[in-house]
Amino acid sequence: MEAEAKQDRRVLVVYATRHGSTTEIADAVAEELRDAGCEAEVRRATEAGSPAGFDAVVVGGPMILGWHKDAVRYLKAQRQALAAVPCALFITAASLTQDGRDAVDGVPVIKDTWLVKEPKKPGGPGFRERYALPEHYLGDVLKDAAPVRPRQVAFFAGKLDLATMNLFEKLFVLIAIRATPGDARHFDTVREWARGLPAVLFGD
Repeated sequence: MEAEAKQDRRVLVVYATRHGSTTEIADAVAEELRDAGCEAEVRRATEAGSPAGFDAVVVGGPMILGWHKDAVRYLKAQRQALAAVPCALFITAASLTQDGRDAVDGVPVIKDTWLVKEPKKPGGPGFRERYALPEHYLGDVLKDAAPVRPRQVAFFAGKLDLATMNLFEKLFVLIAIRATPGDARHFDTVREWARGLPAVLFGD
């Protein structure tokens, strides 16, 4: 009976993407949820619609100049429905500064060890490093999402393709945050996080 109950759990995985790399992360998350006994459906944020009928929701997207606007719009548009079900977020980024904390505004955060970097100088992060702090990235997202309170937020290394960016974006990632172009995604890390989602979302 317990296995049947888990199988009945429906999880909606919503993602925003610029050029498809986040789609693959969302698919990997859904695969692990299915392997854990959940029924997982993947939808692009612009087409996801209401999460009504789902028992939990996962929303993800890339961070460059703020979190992807489609992910933010989805949280805002569905905030009342999302506030009524357990949810989790994932954010892909080109840089993340280690702050020694495991939560932002009381929301637990998971940090991809391939992404996070210690401040270069003792005494705290510099200007560029402060921009890439988890609290800077996530603070605005939590404000936009209120009253939604995700049970957990994961930061993953993303894919940075300069060929897909405009000049301002290129200057920002190369000069402002000094990110390294290329595909830094580590799907073992993504899948490990996704395998733990049922416990996060449902308390298993």
